[in-house]
Amino acid sequence: MDFIPETLINKPEVLLVYTQRMVRGRTFEMIENLGILTLAAQLNANGFEAKAYTGITTDAVKTIEKMKDRLFAVCFYCDFDNRSAVAAIISYLKKHYDFYVVLGGPQTLHMTEKDLETYQADGILKGEGEESLLTWLNAKITGEALGVPGEIRKSQNADYVYLEDFSKYEWPRNEDVLDYQERPLLSVITARGCPYRCAFCFEGGNSKNLRMRSAEDVLDEIAARLKNSQRPRYLFFCDDTFTTNPVRLKQILAGLRTLRKKYDFVWFCEGHPGFLVKHSELIREMIDSGMVRMQIGMESGVEEVLKAYGKQARPEDIKKVVEICYAAGLPQLTGNYIIGGAFESAATLAETTTKVLELLDLAPGMLDISTTFIMPLPGTQIYNHPEKFGIVLEDRECLTNLEDFPVNHTRELSLPEVCMGRSRFITAVSNKMKEQFEKGLISQDRIKADFKLAFNYGIAAGYLKFIYAKDEIMVAYYQKLIEYKGLLKEWHELDEDERNTWIIQKIPDFSMLDINTLSQTEIDILCCSGEFTSTEMAEKLNLSAGELSKLLVKMSDKHMILFSAFI
Repeated sequence: MDFIPETLINKPEVLLVYTQRMVRGRTFEMIENLGILTLAAQLNANGFEAKAYTGITTDAVKTIEKMKDRLFAVCFYCDFDNRSAVAAIISYLKKHYDFYVVLGGPQTLHMTEKDLETYQADGILKGEGEESLLTWLNAKITGEALGVPGEIRKSQNADYVYLEDFSKYEWPRNEDVLDYQERPLLSVITARGCPYRCAFCFEGGNSKNLRMRSAEDVLDEIAARLKNSQRPRYLFFCDDTFTTNPVRLKQILAGLRTLRKKYDFVWFCEGHPGFLVKHSELIREMIDSGMVRMQIGMESGVEEVLKAYGKQARPEDIKKVVEICYAAGLPQLTGNYIIGGAFESAATLAETTTKVLELLDLAPGMLDISTTFIMPLPGTQIYNHPEKFGIVLEDRECLTNLEDFPVNHTRELSLPEVCMGRSRFITAVSNKMKEQFEKGLISQDRIKADFKLAFNYGIAAGYLKFIYAKDEIMVAYYQKLIEYKGLLKEWHELDEDERNTWIIQKIPDFSMLDINTLSQTEIDILCCSGEFTSTEMAEKLNLSAGELSKLLVKMSDKHMILFSAFI
């Protein structure tokens, strides 16, 4: 491309883009795309100026257009969800601008020569691109006609590139995010590939053998990225094989315990219920090393369905993991249920709902249940042979899907019935959660832990989002308690001397309270708060110490007051 000025050739700017055809606020925007971050780090270590960008399609195009005059190349991450969006954007860019456009990502595994016309990119690179993208871009700078491994060319087959030794490549850096602003979440990946072969999973259906990073390499990356952090962080281990190797897992846990002595962070991972049942002692070790949230594959409450998916876990395994995690004090355990999946019927939906409600009864306040519809991802058994699972695909390519409406039905359930099944399931779960809260079945320690995770690390689970957060008095109470840790205390945290000498502090504004539900004495206590100790308040209101103590316990339980050593 002769238009490229000399200054660009000396320091070529590259933008790596992950975009989706959705509204703002989707999960993909919250969790960093480590694929493009890793590629950006590799390019920046080899003479390029690369940035990674994640956002919805319209924002992505606006961002590219702002940078158009200085861009050498734009590289798109393509997955099953964003194929049509990426194709449309590339078509638009090639009509209006002259920079190179490169396509990569997991969807390229299933691309062939015909996709050169479909996507109109200057290059389509199949596979893990740490080496191939750098080689391709350098060839464009030098004008060499290189055969880049994984590049799709006319009349040539291209194999998907799998890498083995990740330690020789650069670690992702958050500062390579375009217009980076630090947030709590910090994503880390410890392995590529998957040993499991779940019928619905893209990774399991398409990946090469599991390739694990060493514990030392993972811990060194975490330490380097935490060193550059300015706030508490929430480590998000993205790979769903984190718990596969118990020896490596123990090494990582030991390293995390050491790092937590220096840095303020907690972490999340995915765990396999079959593995966790066999190695249940590791759950305690994981929690002790900072794990506050874990996801396990739940998918269905019906054993035959789990067998069909190839989950290598039974409903009893899931139940056992829930019991162990709750007893060990894990703050949050999350699991997803597929609605309208393999052999779904009114009977399987009813059985799954019953099993989920039983799990909620076992662990009030801990479970964070979500639902999805089947996504027939290429290369999976459900995509290739849906009939073997009693599934009828109405939109195999998911072009009509924005994840809020199914693209399939089953032999026994129509599309509307699948939707209604999901709605009823969510309602049953929601009602159970509300019932547990209203009956006082959720301990104050669990509620407090959820607020701590939300305010300190940006982790908001279902109970908090849909129940606790609706009580503005409770929110104000825990916000103050956590913000002024140790300077403000709850009644039960005070020792005997503090109960007599600390000052009563009103937390909610009177505008937040229903005055009609309060006694005159409670109103008087709130009006006089910020001035008197409990001893002085008892004297002022002509109450015995015991009478005032009962009132303070009641008001504390209703999140109306806290206590401080200062006026």
